[in-house]
Amino acid sequence: MTSHPIAVLGENLVDLLVSPDASVNAVIGGGPLNVARTVGRLGGDAHFVSGISVDAFGAFVRAALEDSAVHLLLPRALNQPTTLAVVELNPEGPRYHFHLSDTAAFTLDARETTAALAALPDLSAIYFGTLGLLVEPMASLGEALVMSASARTLVVIDPNCRPSAVRDHDEYRARVARLSSRADVVKVSSEDLDYLHPKLSVMDGAREILSHGAACVIVTDGPAPVTALTATHEVCVAVAPTAVVDTVGAGDALVGGFLTWWTGHDLTRRELNDESALEAAITAAIAISRITCQRAGAQPPRRNEVLELEGWRWL
Repeated sequence: MTSHPIAVLGENLVDLLVSPDASVNAVIGGGPLNVARTVGRLGGDAHFVSGISVDAFGAFVRAALEDSAVHLLLPRALNQPTTLAVVELNPEGPRYHFHLSDTAAFTLDARETTAALAALPDLSAIYFGTLGLLVEPMASLGEALVMSASARTLVVIDPNCRPSAVRDHDEYRARVARLSSRADVVKVSSEDLDYLHPKLSVMDGAREILSHGAACVIVTDGPAPVTALTATHEVCVAVAPTAVVDTVGAGDALVGGFLTWWTGHDLTRRELNDESALEAAITAAIAISRITCQRAGAQPPRRNEVLELEGWRWL
Protein backbone atom coordinates (compact mmCIF):
# COMPACT_ATOMS: atom_id res chain seq x y z
CA MET A 1 0.00 0.00 0.00
CA THR A 2 1.50 3.33 -1.10
CA SER A 3 2.06 5.82 1.69
CA HIS A 4 -0.42 8.69 1.77
CA PRO A 5 0.22 10.74 4.94
CA ILE A 6 -2.97 11.69 6.77
CA ALA A 7 -2.77 14.24 9.60
CA VAL A 8 -5.48 13.94 12.25
CA LEU A 9 -5.82 17.05 14.42
CA GLY A 10 -7.88 17.07 17.61
CA GLU A 11 -8.13 15.85 21.16
CA ASN A 12 -7.21 12.72 23.00
CA LEU A 13 -8.92 12.21 26.32
CA VAL A 14 -10.00 9.75 28.96
CA ASP A 15 -13.67 9.00 29.58
CA LEU A 16 -14.31 8.36 33.26
CA LEU A 17 -17.45 6.20 33.18
CA VAL A 18 -19.25 6.60 36.50
CA SER A 19 -21.86 3.94 37.23
CA PRO A 20 -24.86 4.46 39.56
CA ASP A 21 -23.01 2.47 42.25
CA ALA A 22 -20.16 5.06 42.03
CA SER A 23 -17.72 2.63 40.44
CA VAL A 24 -15.46 4.27 37.85
CA ASN A 25 -13.98 2.84 34.68
CA ALA A 26 -11.39 4.80 32.67
CA VAL A 27 -11.44 4.43 28.87
CA ILE A 28 -9.29 6.34 26.40
CA GLY A 29 -11.16 8.18 23.67
CA GLY A 30 -11.74 11.35 21.73
CA GLY A 31 -13.17 11.43 18.22
CA PRO A 32 -9.90 12.41 16.49
CA LEU A 33 -7.94 9.75 18.37
CA ASN A 34 -10.49 7.17 17.18
CA VAL A 35 -10.16 8.40 13.60
CA ALA A 36 -6.36 8.14 13.74
CA ARG A 37 -6.54 4.63 15.20
CA THR A 38 -8.92 3.54 12.45
CA VAL A 39 -6.60 4.82 9.72
CA GLY A 40 -3.57 3.24 11.37
CA ARG A 41 -5.24 -0.13 11.91
CA LEU A 42 -6.31 -0.27 8.27
CA GLY A 43 -2.73 0.26 7.18
CA GLY A 44 -2.95 3.97 6.46
CA ASP A 45 -0.16 6.43 7.24
CA ALA A 46 -1.78 8.19 10.22
CA HIS A 47 -0.10 11.12 11.99
CA PHE A 48 -1.90 12.25 15.16
CA VAL A 49 -1.61 15.95 16.00
CA SER A 50 -2.44 16.34 19.69
CA GLY A 51 -0.69 17.08 22.96
CA ILE A 52 -0.04 13.99 25.09
CA SER A 53 0.37 14.29 28.85
CA VAL A 54 3.25 12.92 30.88
CA ASP A 55 0.72 11.48 33.36
CA ALA A 56 -0.47 7.87 33.61
CA PHE A 57 -3.43 8.46 31.30
CA GLY A 58 -1.05 9.94 28.75
CA ALA A 59 0.96 6.72 28.86
CA PHE A 60 -2.22 4.76 28.11
CA VAL A 61 -2.91 7.02 25.12
CA ARG A 62 0.62 6.55 23.76
CA ALA A 63 0.33 2.77 24.10
CA ALA A 64 -3.00 2.75 22.26
CA LEU A 65 -1.59 4.83 19.41
CA GLU A 66 1.46 2.58 19.13
CA ASP A 67 -0.77 -0.51 19.13
CA SER A 68 -2.68 0.96 16.17
CA ALA A 69 0.46 1.97 14.22
CA VAL A 70 -0.28 5.69 14.55
CA HIS A 71 2.62 8.16 14.40
CA LEU A 72 2.57 10.91 17.03
CA LEU A 73 3.49 14.11 15.20
CA LEU A 74 4.48 15.89 18.44
CA PRO A 75 6.09 13.19 20.61
CA ARG A 76 7.25 15.45 23.47
CA ALA A 77 5.34 14.68 26.70
CA LEU A 78 3.56 17.67 28.26
CA ASN A 79 3.23 18.50 31.93
CA GLN A 80 -0.44 19.44 31.65
CA PRO A 81 -2.89 16.70 32.69
CA THR A 82 -4.83 14.53 30.26
CA THR A 83 -8.18 15.93 29.12
CA LEU A 84 -11.09 14.25 30.95
CA ALA A 85 -14.74 13.62 30.21
CA VAL A 86 -16.76 12.43 33.20
CA VAL A 87 -19.68 10.36 31.95
CA GLU A 88 -22.49 9.66 34.39
CA LEU A 89 -24.18 6.42 33.35
CA ASN A 90 -27.84 6.83 34.28
CA PRO A 91 -30.93 4.83 33.22
CA GLU A 92 -32.30 7.92 31.47
CA GLY A 93 -29.09 8.32 29.47
CA PRO A 94 -25.48 9.45 29.99
CA ARG A 95 -24.57 12.94 31.23
CA TYR A 96 -21.24 14.48 30.24
CA HIS A 97 -18.98 16.85 32.17
CA PHE A 98 -15.80 17.96 30.40
CA HIS A 99 -12.52 19.04 32.02
CA LEU A 100 -10.83 20.84 29.13
CA SER A 101 -9.03 23.98 30.30
CA ASP A 102 -5.23 23.83 30.62
CA THR A 103 -5.08 20.17 29.59
CA ALA A 104 -2.47 18.57 27.38
CA ALA A 105 -4.50 17.71 24.28
CA PHE A 106 -5.05 21.30 23.21
CA THR A 107 -1.64 22.69 24.21
CA LEU A 108 0.05 22.98 20.82
CA ASP A 109 2.87 25.33 19.92
CA ALA A 110 2.02 27.01 16.62
CA ARG A 111 5.56 27.07 15.20
CA GLU A 112 6.38 23.52 16.27
CA THR A 113 3.11 22.13 14.90
CA THR A 114 3.29 24.02 11.60
CA ALA A 115 6.90 22.92 11.05
CA ALA A 116 6.11 19.28 11.85
CA LEU A 117 3.21 19.24 9.41
CA ALA A 118 5.29 20.93 6.72
CA ALA A 119 7.89 18.18 7.12
CA LEU A 120 5.38 15.51 6.09
CA PRO A 121 5.99 14.80 2.39
CA ASP A 122 2.97 15.20 0.10
CA LEU A 123 0.31 15.39 2.83
CA SER A 124 -2.72 13.65 1.33
CA ALA A 125 -5.33 14.72 3.86
CA ILE A 126 -5.86 16.67 7.05
CA TYR A 127 -8.73 16.01 9.45
CA PHE A 128 -9.84 18.45 12.14
CA GLY A 129 -12.58 17.59 14.58
CA THR A 130 -14.60 17.49 17.77
CA LEU A 131 -13.43 19.41 20.84
CA GLY A 132 -10.42 20.75 18.97
CA LEU A 133 -12.79 23.22 17.30
CA LEU A 134 -13.64 24.59 20.75
CA VAL A 135 -10.58 24.82 22.94
CA GLU A 136 -7.66 27.21 22.52
CA PRO A 137 -4.96 27.29 21.39
CA MET A 138 -5.83 24.28 19.24
CA ALA A 139 -9.05 25.83 17.90
CA SER A 140 -7.42 28.89 16.33
CA LEU A 141 -4.31 27.00 15.24
CA GLY A 142 -6.37 24.25 13.65
CA GLU A 143 -8.45 26.78 11.77
CA ALA A 144 -5.30 28.50 10.48
CA LEU A 145 -3.79 25.18 9.36
CA VAL A 146 -6.97 24.20 7.54
CA MET A 147 -7.35 27.55 5.81
CA SER A 148 -3.73 27.46 4.63
CA ALA A 149 -3.74 23.82 3.52
CA SER A 150 -2.38 23.06 0.07
CA ALA A 151 -4.88 22.68 -2.73
CA ARG A 152 -3.49 19.15 -3.10
CA THR A 153 -4.54 18.23 0.46
CA LEU A 154 -7.99 16.81 1.12
CA VAL A 155 -9.50 18.69 4.09
CA VAL A 156 -12.03 16.81 6.24
CA ILE A 157 -13.96 18.55 9.04
CA ASP A 158 -16.01 16.67 11.64
CA PRO A 159 -17.67 19.03 14.17
CA ASN A 160 -19.04 16.08 16.20
CA CYS A 161 -20.83 18.76 18.23
CA ARG A 162 -20.72 18.72 22.03
CA PRO A 163 -23.19 21.49 22.97
CA SER A 164 -22.59 21.11 26.72
CA ALA A 165 -18.94 22.08 26.19
CA VAL A 166 -19.67 25.13 24.02
CA ARG A 167 -19.45 28.48 25.80
CA ASP A 168 -20.10 30.81 22.86
CA HIS A 169 -22.58 29.08 20.58
CA ASP A 170 -22.60 31.83 17.94
CA GLU A 171 -18.81 31.87 17.63
CA TYR A 172 -18.71 28.08 17.48
CA ARG A 173 -21.22 28.01 14.62
CA ALA A 174 -19.28 30.79 12.90
CA ARG A 175 -16.04 28.75 13.15
CA VAL A 176 -17.72 25.70 11.63
CA ALA A 177 -18.97 27.90 8.79
CA ARG A 178 -15.49 29.34 8.19
CA LEU A 179 -13.91 25.88 8.18
CA SER A 180 -16.60 24.67 5.81
CA SER A 181 -15.54 27.31 3.29
CA ARG A 182 -12.25 25.40 2.79
CA ALA A 183 -13.44 21.89 3.57
CA ASP A 184 -13.56 19.25 0.90
CA VAL A 185 -15.62 16.95 3.14
CA VAL A 186 -17.72 17.88 6.17
CA LYS A 187 -19.03 14.87 8.07
CA VAL A 188 -22.05 15.57 10.28
CA SER A 189 -24.67 13.53 12.08
CA SER A 190 -28.34 14.46 12.10
CA GLU A 191 -27.82 15.57 15.72
CA ASP A 192 -24.97 17.86 14.65
CA LEU A 193 -27.21 19.48 12.06
CA ASP A 194 -30.03 19.91 14.58
CA TYR A 195 -27.59 21.88 16.72
CA LEU A 196 -25.81 23.83 13.97
CA HIS A 197 -28.99 24.73 12.04
CA PRO A 198 -31.93 24.22 14.42
CA LYS A 199 -34.44 26.00 12.19
CA LEU A 200 -33.72 23.81 9.17
CA SER A 201 -34.45 20.21 8.28
CA VAL A 202 -31.50 17.82 8.30
CA MET A 203 -31.02 17.93 4.53
CA ASP A 204 -31.52 21.69 4.35
CA GLY A 205 -28.91 22.04 7.10
CA ALA A 206 -26.50 19.97 5.00
CA ARG A 207 -27.20 22.18 1.99
CA GLU A 208 -26.48 25.23 4.14
CA ILE A 209 -23.01 23.81 4.82
CA LEU A 210 -22.57 23.34 1.07
CA SER A 211 -23.52 26.97 0.58
CA HIS A 212 -20.59 27.99 2.81
CA GLY A 213 -18.24 26.40 0.28
CA ALA A 214 -17.81 22.75 1.30
CA ALA A 215 -17.36 20.41 -1.66
CA CYS A 216 -19.16 17.47 -0.04
CA VAL A 217 -21.28 16.94 3.08
CA ILE A 218 -21.67 13.41 4.46
CA VAL A 219 -24.67 12.95 6.76
CA THR A 220 -25.10 10.01 9.13
CA ASP A 221 -28.26 9.19 11.04
CA GLY A 222 -27.77 6.07 13.14
CA PRO A 223 -28.92 2.96 11.22
CA ALA A 224 -30.53 5.07 8.49
CA PRO A 225 -28.80 5.40 5.09
CA VAL A 226 -25.69 7.59 4.84
CA THR A 227 -26.19 10.51 2.46
CA ALA A 228 -23.50 12.49 0.68
CA LEU A 229 -24.36 15.78 -0.99
CA THR A 230 -22.32 17.81 -3.45
CA ALA A 231 -23.26 20.74 -5.65
CA THR A 232 -24.09 18.38 -8.51
CA HIS A 233 -25.40 15.14 -7.04
CA GLU A 234 -26.66 13.23 -4.00
CA VAL A 235 -25.53 9.74 -3.03
CA CYS A 236 -27.51 7.62 -0.57
CA VAL A 237 -26.05 4.34 0.74
CA ALA A 238 -28.06 1.95 2.91
CA VAL A 239 -26.65 0.56 6.15
CA ALA A 240 -27.17 -3.19 6.46
CA PRO A 241 -28.82 -4.47 9.65
CA THR A 242 -26.20 -4.78 12.36
CA ALA A 243 -26.10 -6.63 15.69
CA VAL A 244 -25.01 -3.60 17.73
CA VAL A 245 -22.98 -4.02 20.92
CA ASP A 246 -22.52 -0.27 21.22
CA THR A 247 -22.08 2.69 18.89
CA VAL A 248 -19.02 4.24 20.56
CA GLY A 249 -16.69 5.48 17.84
CA ALA A 250 -18.98 4.40 14.99
CA GLY A 251 -18.90 7.79 13.26
CA ASP A 252 -15.15 8.10 13.82
CA ALA A 253 -14.59 4.67 12.26
CA LEU A 254 -16.65 5.72 9.25
CA VAL A 255 -14.52 8.84 8.75
CA GLY A 256 -11.29 6.90 9.24
CA GLY A 257 -12.47 4.28 6.77
CA PHE A 258 -13.42 6.94 4.22
CA LEU A 259 -10.04 8.69 4.55
CA THR A 260 -8.11 5.44 4.18
CA TRP A 261 -10.13 4.29 1.17
CA TRP A 262 -10.10 7.66 -0.61
CA THR A 263 -6.40 8.38 -0.26
CA GLY A 264 -5.51 4.72 -0.80
CA HIS A 265 -7.10 4.95 -4.24
CA ASP A 266 -5.04 8.06 -5.05
CA LEU A 267 -8.19 10.18 -5.14
CA THR A 268 -8.18 13.91 -4.42
CA ARG A 269 -10.73 16.66 -3.84
CA ARG A 270 -11.48 16.73 -7.59
CA GLU A 271 -12.90 13.21 -7.59
CA LEU A 272 -15.59 14.14 -5.06
CA ASN A 273 -17.63 15.03 -8.14
CA ASP A 274 -17.35 11.40 -9.31
CA GLU A 275 -20.63 9.91 -8.09
CA SER A 276 -19.50 6.28 -8.44
CA ALA A 277 -16.24 6.87 -6.54
CA LEU A 278 -18.08 8.65 -3.73
CA GLU A 279 -20.62 5.84 -3.43
CA ALA A 280 -17.87 3.21 -3.35
CA ALA A 281 -15.95 5.10 -0.65
CA ILE A 282 -19.00 5.52 1.57
CA THR A 283 -19.99 1.88 1.13
CA ALA A 284 -16.50 0.78 2.20
CA ALA A 285 -16.53 3.21 5.15
CA ILE A 286 -19.89 1.90 6.35
CA ALA A 287 -18.41 -1.61 6.50
CA ILE A 288 -15.71 -0.37 8.91
CA SER A 289 -18.27 1.42 11.04
CA ARG A 290 -20.52 -1.66 11.23
CA ILE A 291 -17.67 -3.83 12.49
CA THR A 292 -16.87 -1.23 15.15
CA CYS A 293 -20.51 -1.27 16.32
CA GLN A 294 -20.28 -5.03 16.81
CA ARG A 295 -17.59 -4.57 19.48
CA ALA A 296 -17.56 -3.01 22.93
CA GLY A 297 -15.85 0.38 22.92
CA ALA A 298 -14.19 2.13 20.01
CA GLN A 299 -12.30 -0.83 18.54
CA PRO A 300 -12.11 -0.44 14.75
CA PRO A 301 -10.99 -3.45 12.73
CA ARG A 302 -7.46 -4.09 11.58
CA ARG A 303 -6.27 -4.57 8.00
CA ASN A 304 -6.11 -8.37 8.18
CA GLU A 305 -9.74 -8.46 9.34
CA VAL A 306 -11.16 -6.70 6.29
CA LEU A 307 -9.15 -8.10 3.38
CA GLU A 308 -12.03 -10.31 2.27
CA LEU A 309 -14.65 -7.57 2.49
CA GLU A 310 -16.08 -6.04 -0.64
CA GLY A 311 -14.41 -2.68 -1.07
CA TRP A 312 -11.28 -3.59 0.92
CA ARG A 313 -9.64 -6.36 -1.13
CA TRP A 314 -7.35 -3.72 -2.67
CA LEU A 315 -5.47 -3.55 0.63
